[in-house]
Amino acid sequence: MKKYIKFIFTLGLLILLTSSISFPQEDKYSKESYNIEGVFICDWGGHYYVRQIGNEVLWYGEESSENPTWSNVAHGTINGNLLTLTWADVPKGSILQHGKLLINILSNDNFVLNSQEGDNFGSSNWNRKTE
Repeated sequence: MKKYIKFIFTLGLLILLTSSISFPQEDKYSKESYNIEGVFICDWGGHYYVRQIGNEVLWYGEESSENPTWSNVAHGTINGNLLTLTWADVPKGSILQHGKLLINILSNDNFVLNSQEGDNFGSSNWNRKTE
């Protein structure tokens, strides 16, 4: 009888231990790779010049090439379909703000703002320039 109880106890303990183990689910975006290098136009009409090296992204954005109100640089990384950037305006324009952006990459040709920290960024939608 003791062997039977010991067996049941061990079996129950094994079931409890294995049921609490969770296997990581594969992220559906983990194998997705994006190429967002190029020139993009934002919803405010500004141009962004994006350079991508692996999952690292750098950009320069400006309202216009002559006397822009705003112009900025950013650096960040792509993880799945998310682009995380730290940005700052540069003194080519008159606005001097900075912050962090979380951007959803919808495709190689389009990305949209998910959230931001710091100063208001303004732009929230970017589309690849086609001409």
